[in-house]
Amino acid sequence: MAIYPSIHWGLLTAGLLTGLVLPMQEASAQTLERIAKSGQLTLGYIDGVAPMSSRGADGQMAGYGADLCQAVADAVKAKLPQRAVTVRYVPVASEDAVDKVANGGVDLLCTPTAETLKRREHVSYSIPVLNGGIAVLIRQDASKQLRDVVNGQAPVTGPVWRATANGGRVKHTYAVREGTLAEDWARAKSRLLGVTVSTIKVQDDAKGIALVQAKQADAYFGERVLLEQYVARNQLGKELLVAKRVLNTELLGLAMARNDDDFRLLVDRALSQLYLSKTFPAVYARYFGGWEEPTKLAFEGWVRP
Repeated sequence: MAIYPSIHWGLLTAGLLTGLVLPMQEASAQTLERIAKSGQLTLGYIDGVAPMSSRGADGQMAGYGADLCQAVADAVKAKLPQRAVTVRYVPVASEDAVDKVANGGVDLLCTPTAETLKRREHVSYSIPVLNGGIAVLIRQDASKQLRDVVNGQAPVTGPVWRATANGGRVKHTYAVREGTLAEDWARAKSRLLGVTVSTIKVQDDAKGIALVQAKQADAYFGERVLLEQYVARNQLGKELLVAKRVLNTELLGLAMARNDDDFRLLVDRALSQLYLSKTFPAVYARYFGGWEEPTKLAFEGWVRP
């Protein structure tokens, strides 16, 4: 059974960058001018974030982000026909990704991330490339009480006596990525629903999912796209499920240097043309398993005419 390598999705959602060291200095040179002078387009990506981005068997970047950035690379070459532009893909650590973009270390981050006001102090974003957000992974044999909680319903408990341990509250163990929005959500919402939560903090999603499989955790909170793909690709549908409840939604985009309207226009135009192409539904389906009407309408809404 194929299992993803350690999956570092910490950068993808809005609350998952709390430990990021933000850049002290930002690049001033315009991106297209820099590419024209150097003859090189540098594209950054975070490894081990399948299906968004990872290092393939050939050592090259693979994933949804690679297809998006290929469209951008083609647009850059068309924009600078007088220059033989070479494309270089550079793996970056999740904690350094925004810093690399802001300081000009990479021209574009191909791993989609969530746009927040804090991040926009240092980088700009493309039009959306995906609709992400937090979801809950549980086992198929999870108790009704747990299913009620993850679906936002207060669990039914018996009578509470004065001497009842923990006030009669339901006890659950959740696995979360340390310092994430998922951790905050699990704690706050469970308190409102009368649930006592023991939290296991993990450094990557694969470890959290493994805890649920081993019944060492009742649920794991993570990025919906990743969880759904993990279950589907590893054929775990009979063992695990991603709760249908939408906890939050976050639009993901490609990060680039701030105050560079020309490059941002090129990126948005390239993505818009890709979304409208006949080949894009197959590209999307290859990574996310389907091209349904709501998805089609979302991308049509993100296109810039």
